[in-house]
Amino acid sequence: MDDLLSDVKAGRFDPIYVLHSEHPILIERTVTAIRDAVVPPAARGFNYDVVEGKPSATRILNLAQTLPMMAAMRMVFVRELHGIPADDTEPLLAYLAKPNPSTVIVAITSKLDKRLKLYAQLSRKGWLHVLEAPRQVAPWVRDEARARGVKIEPAAVTRLVDAVGNDLSRIALAIEQLALYAGGRAVTADDVDELIADTRERSVFELTDAIGAADRPRAIAAVASLCDQRESAVGVVVMLARHIRQLSMLHVLRSTGVPRPQWASAVGVPPFVVDKLIAQARNYAPEALATATQRLAMVDRALKGDITLSSLPDPSSPLPAGGSSAFTGPQLKALGRELGERVMLEQVVDEIVSLASR
Repeated sequence: MDDLLSDVKAGRFDPIYVLHSEHPILIERTVTAIRDAVVPPAARGFNYDVVEGKPSATRILNLAQTLPMMAAMRMVFVRELHGIPADDTEPLLAYLAKPNPSTVIVAITSKLDKRLKLYAQLSRKGWLHVLEAPRQVAPWVRDEARARGVKIEPAAVTRLVDAVGNDLSRIALAIEQLALYAGGRAVTADDVDELIADTRERSVFELTDAIGAADRPRAIAAVASLCDQRESAVGVVVMLARHIRQLSMLHVLRSTGVPRPQWASAVGVPPFVVDKLIAQARNYAPEALATATQRLAMVDRALKGDITLSSLPDPSSPLPAGGSSAFTGPQLKALGRELGERVMLEQVVDEIVSLASR
C-alpha cells in the first residue's frame, strides 16, 4: 500500500486499480488518495463518475472511454466490481490490453477469487491490490495518532492493540474518541481501559453470562453489541467455544470426584468465578455442551470459508424444536460479509440457548 500511495502522490498512475481489503479504512484512504491526485475538486463535476449497484462492463467502459473535460484526466470509481456477471467480463479483459491513458478506473471488490480470469489478468499486470493490516499494529497506531495530532503513551498503544486487535477502522475511531476524552493531554493506558477495553470486555462477559443463563434476548442483544463494535466474528466464536469448554470441564470434574477447591485451577479461572460457572453448567447437560461445541466448530469453518452454512447438519437433530439454520449459503452471500457474519453469530447463539435444559 505504501508503494501504491507513493506513486500516486508522485503523479504516477496505473490505468486501473482494483482494491480488496478486510479493512474498510484502507480502502477508503486509498480511493481518496487516488481521487485527490487524479481529479482536483474543481474538476470532479465532469470528470469523476461513480458506478453504483450491480455494474456492467458496457457502462464501465463507456465511462472509461469518455474524454476528460477541461482537465488532464478523469476517474471512474466502481464500488462493487465483484457484482459483475462472469459472462460480462470479456469486454473488460479486452480493455486491459489497451486502456484509455486519460482515465483511471478504481474498483473495489469485496470477494476476490484469483482463479477467475479477470482477477488473474489484473494481478499479472500489477493492477490488483490486496490491502492488508501491518504485521505489527503498534507502529500503525502511533502513526495514526501522530497524523491526528494525538499524544499517546507507549503503554496506551499496547493496551489499545490488546483491546481492539488489528481492526484498523476501529482503532482509528478509538483514537479519535480517546483524543476527545483526554482533552489535550497524553492518552494513557487507563484511558483505554476506561473508554475502549471496558466496552468490549463488558459485551463479551454479557454474552457468555446470557448464554450460561439461557437468556435468549440478552444473548442476542450482546451479539448485536459486539457486531456494532466490529468485533471479529471468528474471535467471538473462539471465545464462546472456550466458555462452553469450561462448562463441560466442570461436569467432568464433578463426575470424576475431583475436590472442589481444585476446580478453579483446572478450569483456568479465578476461584470467585467458579460458583457462577457451576450455576451456568447446571443449565446444560454434558451432551448439550458437546453439541454446542460441534455447532461452534462448524460456524468457525463457515466463517473461514471452509464450508457454507447450507452444508451444516440439519439443526432439527439433535437440537430441540426452535433451533434452525434458516439461512443457506447463497442467501448469506447475498447479505454481504458483515451482515452474514452477524446472522451466523445470532443463529449459533440462538441454537446454543435452545440446548439448555428446561
